[in-house]
Amino acid sequence: MIVMKRLVNTLDKNSIAITLLWFLCINISNSINAQNMEDFIEHDSFIIVDNPKEVYKSFYKDGMLYEGYFPKGNSEFPRVDYYEKGILKFQYSLDIYQMALNGESEDIDAPIEMTEEEYDAYLKNRYKPKLDIKSIYQNGEIIDGYSYKEIKSGLLTRKIENYRTIALFIDVFAMHFYQRVNIILDGDRIYIKSPTMEMSEENLELQLYREGNTWITKQELNRETIGQYYYVIGEPKNLLPNTTFFIYNQEENTYGYGYKVFENIMGNGMNLMDIDSMYFNNPKMFHTKNMETFFEDFIDSYAVQMSKEEVRPKEPEIYRGYILTNKKGEIIKGIRFFEKEKNTFYEEYKEGNTIKKENISLLNFQDMFKIYMENNR
Repeated sequence: MIVMKRLVNTLDKNSIAITLLWFLCINISNSINAQNMEDFIEHDSFIIVDNPKEVYKSFYKDGMLYEGYFPKGNSEFPRVDYYEKGILKFQYSLDIYQMALNGESEDIDAPIEMTEEEYDAYLKNRYKPKLDIKSIYQNGEIIDGYSYKEIKSGLLTRKIENYRTIALFIDVFAMHFYQRVNIILDGDRIYIKSPTMEMSEENLELQLYREGNTWITKQELNRETIGQYYYVIGEPKNLLPNTTFFIYNQEENTYGYGYKVFENIMGNGMNLMDIDSMYFNNPKMFHTKNMETFFEDFIDSYAVQMSKEEVRPKEPEIYRGYILTNKKGEIIKGIRFFEKEKNTFYEEYKEGNTIKKENISLLNFQDMFKIYMENNR
């Protein structure tokens, strides 16, 4: 009996120990679960159109973004990233152009009668941004949808389809001012225009395209050509009519820059984009013959340019000529350096005639060119 009693006492002690251990494990588990359940943030400052909720949750794991909706950006232009098990899946955003046109948000019809609490909820929902654009991530990069970059007083938005950038939208804000500029690749041309200017009945459009070794920017106002700009890769051979041309060396290559402005058209001098600075500061980009590759480089270069306080075109390293042509593309005025196999020389033109021709080195031509420009511009 004594042995049995000792055995029972021993079992009771073991049972108590096991029970205490079991309760301890439950408490620890509950503590961990409670901690995990508390490791989230609720958001009610936006509405995702294809998944409307009163509240969206962001869950964290080990301090890292893990599951749910995570706001970013600012109150003026909110965006939300969506994660599944630590993987960035989607971005939700809105069109800032439509937001600027329509105000902060679309109105929601108010009930005729409501309590003070209902009225507060109505006002809160009324001004919530409605995120109706869904973009897809892969390895942390947008592969289909819209990618955004904030700049001083504005926003750059890339439209991406199947890994390729097909458009860039530029939104610029200032006191009592807003303008959007669209840069769109369509076939073998880049179209640059402003829907905000169209609203003021000034339909200004730029078209950038390539013909042989020459890039052309055609400037149109209300579908009427008001100017053309030419970016020539190499020594210009066939001169364009009614054009002012500069020929110069930059980064060990020869380039030509020309422009033709139609003075009888109202709106002369208007522009949407400083393509000239991009050409002078990054001329090798214009050597690219593949349009899709050029477009990617073009908008990358423009994004860098927009990020800077001020961009000034680089001065040519070496001047080779300044000429004006008539309607037949014949030189009527100017000065130009020539480099032949046996000698180098320059010619000076006036009223369609060659009035001077002398041998000269390219180095000495620099002083001759500067003197000519001082006396003839």
